[in-house]
Amino acid sequence: MKRIVLLIAVLALTGATTVATARDGATTTVSITAAGFKPDQVTVKPGDTVTWRNNDTAKHQVVSDTGDFKSRVLLPNQSFSFRFNDEASYSYHDGLKPDSSGVVDAISTHVTVGLTGLHVPYASPVRIFGMVPSGAAGEQVTITTSPYRGTTETRTVTTTEDGAYELTYRPMIRTEVSASWNGTDSVRAPVIAVRPRVTFRPLNAKRTLFFVRVQAKSSYAHNLVRIQRLNSRRAWVTTMRVRLNRFGQAAFVGNFPRGVTHARAWVNAHPGYLAGFSATRIIHR
Repeated sequence: MKRIVLLIAVLALTGATTVATARDGATTTVSITAAGFKPDQVTVKPGDTVTWRNNDTAKHQVVSDTGDFKSRVLLPNQSFSFRFNDEASYSYHDGLKPDSSGVVDAISTHVTVGLTGLHVPYASPVRIFGMVPSGAAGEQVTITTSPYRGTTETRTVTTTEDGAYELTYRPMIRTEVSASWNGTDSVRAPVIAVRPRVTFRPLNAKRTLFFVRVQAKSSYAHNLVRIQRLNSRRAWVTTMRVRLNRFGQAAFVGNFPRGVTHARAWVNAHPGYLAGFSATRIIHR
């Protein structure tokens, strides 16, 4: 009986060790330099880790375009690591130098899909990109976009060198994105959240006359827009509400205090849309 118990314990221990070993992935290092990320595109297996090391004399920060990871500000010789468990493609940039960017493709047996943005204004371009496991050029990948309460559409793209593909897409409303290749579907099906495009600008500064417009696939006619200002506590407070006309726009006289005011227009979330807001305007009175 003791031998049986001992054998079970040994088998259990061996199994646990095997699982732990299987979960230990490889590590790939990316160097951060004054010229950018080197290399700026790496391919790993799901479960592998990427380590970014700051080999520059300036500060840098690794920031995912879709919020999957974000490092602290890295001083020279400091590093940041992230484990890529999901089979997908990930784009990122330098938070202190946005022109510097890179891609990580975590790929095994499925076509991957990635996005350069998950929260975008109406009709703004989003790059859909990924890779096929074969790494071959000339492969056909089908991109499926499924908009909220809309018609699902498919587009076929061809892979280039290293089996990579990309497509520029302009979402009009919340849209789910997936990819398929050679009978396999992407593990991830990310959703692009869309906010309406809100325009807020002066028509006549002396008369404090302003213009606001909300653009989206769905009509915002006769909806209320909040005109907000930034208070001394750096919080947005509503100063007035403006009702849009049937074209989704309105002209109004602003109710702003004397001095310098940071102001914006803001609209509530609607089906298929996030809450929307305009660029901040600096108003002098």
